[in-house]
Amino acid sequence: MSNGYDGALGLVLRALDLKTGMAWVEEPGYPLARVALELAGMTILPVPVDTQGLVVRQGIASAADAALVVVTSGQQAPLGMPLSLARRRELLEWATQTRAWIIDDDYLSELQLSGRAAPALASMDSHGRVIHIGSFSKTINPALRLGFVVVPALLAPRFDDVATTLCPASAIDTQLSVAEFLRGGHYLRHLRRMKRLYVHRRDAVKKALDGRIPIDAMAGLAVLLRLPPQVNDRELARNAAAVGLAPIALSPWYSYPDERHSGLLLGITNISEEKLPEHRMRLEELIDL
Repeated sequence: MSNGYDGALGLVLRALDLKTGMAWVEEPGYPLARVALELAGMTILPVPVDTQGLVVRQGIASAADAALVVVTSGQQAPLGMPLSLARRRELLEWATQTRAWIIDDDYLSELQLSGRAAPALASMDSHGRVIHIGSFSKTINPALRLGFVVVPALLAPRFDDVATTLCPASAIDTQLSVAEFLRGGHYLRHLRRMKRLYVHRRDAVKKALDGRIPIDAMAGLAVLLRLPPQVNDRELARNAAAVGLAPIALSPWYSYPDERHSGLLLGITNISEEKLPEHRMRLEELIDL
């Protein structure tokens, strides 16, 4: 167990002891992961994603000798597509041949709203190159600050030493409580209930927007809105916060943002359906539709 996702990533970087070298990151991808890799001394290579997820061939063409890749294979953050089976095989083959490490950020776990959750990349890994990171932030509560790392068996002693001495986890009573929650089958029932609720709220948001604001995709537990190139999404997000809305700007998820990357991520998990028409009008006014 670790102190949330950030603690899990810190544990992995300490345990692998990769002080230098190249790391692939998804473009766009989680901004704090890029910061963590850079603080660890690694050189970042943004690798684009398309409808099948990470474009592995482009990563190989640019830096075949990279030591590490961070990927969101279950559902790409923030654009929402899963890593295709062909790309999974390609990524695993490259990592096996070059002895690179794959950090798979399973940020949604089973809480994927469209169809069945994609299987973990580690389930296809027969050569011990995948390190699986997850947390209970999205599935239970971010206040738990409880994450986890699943590593190949040969790495377990090293990770145990580093976790014990350098990366303390959250309080033991929190860990034991969550373990009992899992053991009793309550977690799976909770996931099924929350998935039904979030699907309902997603559909309510789509209906409220009603074509007046173009929806690009579902991205995790958010609706992705693409904005006109002339709209500054960071400024728009700040203005929205001032009137009680809380969208997340899309452009900071890119290492090299430009006008094509303007967008908003609208979270669906804690919306008030009664206020959706009012919130839509405020958003329309801010975007100047």
